[in-house]
Amino acid sequence: MRAVVGELIAAIIRYRSIISPNQIPVGFIVVGGEQGGTMGLDELEAFLRKKGAAELITEIGTGTATFNALVDAVAVSGSTVSSRLSEGVERDVFTVSHRPTEHGTEKRYELTILGHRVYDWAVQTEFERKVRELRRIRRERETAFEQLVGKINRDMEIRKMVSDSDPIQYQDIDLPEGTSFVPKTPSEEELREAKYERMEANLKPVEEVEDADGTRENSD
Repeated sequence: MRAVVGELIAAIIRYRSIISPNQIPVGFIVVGGEQGGTMGLDELEAFLRKKGAAELITEIGTGTATFNALVDAVAVSGSTVSSRLSEGVERDVFTVSHRPTEHGTEKRYELTILGHRVYDWAVQTEFERKVRELRRIRRERETAFEQLVGKINRDMEIRKMVSDSDPIQYQDIDLPEGTSFVPKTPSEEELREAKYERMEANLKPVEEVEDADGTRENSD
């Protein structure tokens, strides 16, 4: 993903018309300081290189607008999404509006003129397509993982291995290559019983004890 972000940024730098004079939003500067403002191309590049920033531009450009939808779409944490959205609004990459809902209001995000220009380059450099591919692969991975868990839960041999009090021995069981049984740790009660058995094994019969005592008395 970093390489694709790099291609996107390289294309933006190569075609500096992204901040041409007739498209400059208020608060931006042209490289070289021809226009006064708060952000230059270097700062835009720094923003795009932050985790999730370029992906959020792509998602918002394709119509994903609400915070929850963006969190689901982008492979970063909710706190990171929140930070990138706030930074994007501050840099006039995104605009935010509040829409009424049944439960109050929700924030909806859209691209500014600058944001749309970056999104256009995301499409032309195929960054947007790579983001969609990664999203598809991530969902396929999640589906495959749930299938794996389902198979494990329905595998009777695995259920016996993790639920039986005694380990399975001398049974022919088909296991994945490299699988081995892990010895079960004895319980405290089993350890206590084993200790008592060892103590009993070390005790001498009463006759031997009496003979030993009699021998000592006679010798006296």
